[in-house]
Amino acid sequence: MTFEDYFACYGAKDAPFMHEQWLKWRELQPLKGLTGLHCVPLVPNTLLKIACLVAAGMEITAVNPECLRNDTPSCQRAVACLESSGVRYVADCYDLRQQRFDIYFDCGAELYQKLGRPAIGAVELTGSGDDFYRRQTLDFPVVSIDRTLTKQLETVFGTAVSAALAIEELTGYNPAEKSWLIFGFGKIGRGLACYCQKYGVSFTVVEPCPNACRAATALGIACISPLDKKAVAEAVSRSDIVITASGKKAIMDEYPVEWFENRILANMGIYDEFGARFCKERVLNHKAPLNFVLEDPTPIQYMDPEFYAHNLAALDLLEGDRRPGVYDLSLIQDNTIIRQWCQYHRVSDKDIQKWFIPRDEFRA
Repeated sequence: MTFEDYFACYGAKDAPFMHEQWLKWRELQPLKGLTGLHCVPLVPNTLLKIACLVAAGMEITAVNPECLRNDTPSCQRAVACLESSGVRYVADCYDLRQQRFDIYFDCGAELYQKLGRPAIGAVELTGSGDDFYRRQTLDFPVVSIDRTLTKQLETVFGTAVSAALAIEELTGYNPAEKSWLIFGFGKIGRGLACYCQKYGVSFTVVEPCPNACRAATALGIACISPLDKKAVAEAVSRSDIVITASGKKAIMDEYPVEWFENRILANMGIYDEFGARFCKERVLNHKAPLNFVLEDPTPIQYMDPEFYAHNLAALDLLEGDRRPGVYDLSLIQDNTIIRQWCQYHRVSDKDIQKWFIPRDEFRA
């Protein structure tokens, strides 16, 4: 299948931002003559994003993030499309150490950590990468989309839908008919809570941050501290599904493994949040992020605006004289994307206000 075939599969109704960018950039070619290294999970819907960069005139090389397998059917289908479209795919990022790229389309700051600095700058997708870049003394600019409302369309709304689909696919159970225990009330944890509340599911959140716990309580959500082991034990005993979304490694080391017998266990983080005491076979998708068992880990309608923003941020690197450091995608761009997405998909902005973390809270 070609890029055109995938644009036909993901029509303009489901991916209006990608279709708009593809058509516009084919005409304007705003990235012509530049080289880009693209490190975003290689699954079918990511091909729309890469196609837009190619249409913009950029010479793209694609790699898959290290935390993800290259031998899955969805990745192999994506690679086949890249190769048939003349886009270079490299299985091992370290093979590119002798090459220099103008712009990194980074995920988890992986490209910078493995290959050093890009010639112009980087665009970062994730929270872990955003945090890493902000801790460095940089000699190049980075535009991050992690702290945008646009990113939360994926992490809050999309990932929760994916988690439910994956649980049903792997277990045969309807997750809306099970009780949940959610570890973490960040962006992904909020999304899981949103899903549970929407479908009337009984659930409890475990969250160490007092501010996040207060935010959960304000939404009518039962929230307990991970340090209150008695409360955690009681919550586990009432739950059918235990799902982690804390963004931290081995958080379950604090609790006896036997508490979790006969529970459906799942991890939504990029790290192994269950730790070494839990064998891989006990956790859905062998402890890897649960939604990556799906052909598309997140439905295209939630990835569409995020892909658009991640690509668009490359133009920000080229405008004016960007000093070294980390920048957020502009508030104007972010709000415009959110407003248009809500119009396209007939979603009330009240749902955005209720569930999304405001941008200014990331700097609190």
